[in-house]
Formats: sequence, C-alpha cells, structure tokens
Amino acid sequence: MSTLLISLILALVAVAFSLQNTEAVTIHFLLFEYQTSLVLVILGGLALGAVLALIASIGPRMRRARHTRQLQDTVAAQGSRIHSLEAQLQQQQTPAKESSSFLSEL
Repeated sequence: MSTLLISLILALVAVAFSLQNTEAVTIHFLLFEYQTSLVLVILGGLALGAVLALIASIGPRMRRARHTRQLQDTVAAQGSRIHSLEAQLQQQQTPAKESSSFLSEL
C-alpha cells in the first residue's frame, strides 16, 4: 500500500514538473529530427521507463509466483500427512484404551 502511495505521489510530481515545462524542443535520434513539446518528451520518457521496469520485473515476479505455489503445495502435502498420522495415532490409541479397561475390570 505504501509503495502505491509513493508511486502516486511521484507520478503527480512528474506531471506537475512536465506541465510547467511547455517549451518546444527538438529531439535528435540517429538520423531523425523531431520537434515537439517538452511536456510530451518528459511524459513519454516516464511512460517508456515504466514499461521497461514492468518488462524487467516479469522474470522475478514469475519466479516468486512459482515459489509461492511450491510452498502452498508443500503446506497442503504436510497437512494431509499430519491428518493421516493423527488418524493412525487415533487407531493405535483406541485398542490400548480397550485393553486397559479390560485389565481394570479384573
């Protein structure tokens, strides 16, 4: 939640900054030359950076999701193992109670 709030604040600051810089600029890239507003350059750069950050985070997100699934499977397997062991223990304790009640009757 705090990350989302910080991101929102930074986005608002970036938008305010870009709206205050409205001069026309010339962009040079390789053999191309393009004249546009500085607002579009700033916001375009921010958007491109956000897309690249999202693409770069796909791998770690997928690994974390796979690890979470593996842990959930392990928890489920251990839960069923505990249940079966408790059932076995219950079966073993039942005959012991019957034999002890038989001895107390004698």
